[in-house]
Amino acid sequence: MMTAKILLLLAIFLPTIAWAQSVELVNQAKKEGGEVILYTTMTVGDFEHFSKAFKEKYPGLNLRHVYLSSSRQTARVMQEFRAGRVQGDVLGNSPEPLLYLKQQGVLGQYRSAETKNLLSGAWDSDGFWSGITTDLLVTGFNPRLLAKSAVPKNYDDYLRPQYKSQIAVNRGVPYPLTGMVSLRGDEQGTAYFKKLSQQDLRLVEGYSHTINMMAAGEYPLTGFMQVSKLEAMKRKEAPVDWLPATQTLATISTIAMIKNPLHPAGAQILIDFYLSAEGQRALAAAGKIPLRKGVRSQSKDIDQLMESGTAHVIRAEGGYDKYMKVYNEYLGIR
Repeated sequence: MMTAKILLLLAIFLPTIAWAQSVELVNQAKKEGGEVILYTTMTVGDFEHFSKAFKEKYPGLNLRHVYLSSSRQTARVMQEFRAGRVQGDVLGNSPEPLLYLKQQGVLGQYRSAETKNLLSGAWDSDGFWSGITTDLLVTGFNPRLLAKSAVPKNYDDYLRPQYKSQIAVNRGVPYPLTGMVSLRGDEQGTAYFKKLSQQDLRLVEGYSHTINMMAAGEYPLTGFMQVSKLEAMKRKEAPVDWLPATQTLATISTIAMIKNPLHPAGAQILIDFYLSAEGQRALAAAGKIPLRKGVRSQSKDIDQLMESGTAHVIRAEGGYDKYMKVYNEYLGIR
């Protein structure tokens, strides 16, 4: 009986306590200047949905969006850090550069209470970053050039002789190497990529451009391709379709707080909102694949794949520079 009363009291008062803490944090953010500065790899167009939702919830706070590519963001942050202070509060990037910045002492620890609602493994165990969205690396194909029955069923099929010179990959990211290393270990993953590099891959810069050229008929297949971009083209009735592997590699986009940020309360509010149901729905509206349990993407097929349990998240374990060098060397990229 006593336990039931305690649970009832908690149910009544915990939301009130959480609301009071939220109000106090917003008031503190206003005292800091009512601003939070975000360095992110998300483009202005994609960011609009999220920014609108944030402003609706926090009309008194100004969210400054600074778009920078992954490498440019890392270089700028390190330059500012060495000059004395990073001029941003929160970073949005992939785990690999954030791991590097963590090792350099740039990031601060902040474990949002919202992380408990994310899919398993979608945050740093030390509390330096949290995942916000994911993408699955699948096989894209042009159905006008290749029947679905002839499409590779898994990553090992990419090594078959009939696919030589037929597969395009994004030359700018090393996921065909780091993903397989994460999945199979360093020795087997590197051995796989060495064989893949001998398949005369079509090297194209950027995921979107790679898909656009496939849709235009330049080649029939794209390997290790982001399913969100394939699905977006498919919805536009472009000649594009996709197949997952039996075990599908997954990347995550992440956010982290700068150590000693300019606006600490604002930084906490922004990270909490990214991980909240409202923030995740706003990201889904921009075509992203949310990491929060219970929040759906725009695609039923992607949601089913997410729920299948076959995704393997590529973990940032260090050695990114080493793998990038191997990736470029095997593919002949200068």
